[in-house]
Amino acid sequence: MRSFASLVALLGLLLLGPAQAATGWDQLSPAQREVLEPMRADWAGLPGEKQDRLARGAERWSQLSPEERDHARQRLERWRGMSPDERKHMREKRDRFRRLTPEERERLRERAEQFRRLPPQEQERIRQRFHELREQRRAPDAEDRKLLGCAPDEPCKPPKPPKGEHPPR
Repeated sequence: MRSFASLVALLGLLLLGPAQAATGWDQLSPAQREVLEPMRADWAGLPGEKQDRLARGAERWSQLSPEERDHARQRLERWRGMSPDERKHMREKRDRFRRLTPEERERLRERAEQFRRLPPQEQERIRQRFHELREQRRAPDAEDRKLLGCAPDEPCKPPKPPKGEHPPR
């Protein structure tokens, strides 16, 4: 009976081994260890998948410029300030974006960049028009679509508010 239990345990380790592959603290680069230092005491107790994900994130972080790190910190602070409903909404938007074709993603990025280049007054005018349409619960007509920069064959979505502001709901 004991050998049967050992065999089952061995099979379990063989089957689960690759899925539980962990990154040991000593396997991390010095840059990764520096970023992950606050987690050092708990590192061995983390699931292998989480260790691997954190190690990859620490590697990316160590390669960011100071400006990119500041931007990432600001985004994290904005995320932390969101309600659970706002976070859910953002995850849904991210998932919709990921389902777009590469061409649709690029077109959306281009439209966002065009909007960012507009003067702040024009950006605000466009946002206001979107909010009015939303309140009226109607789709934009041809004139509105032109003002809002929507292509004829694309859905017309409101632009993002300035950093630090949340859209009115």
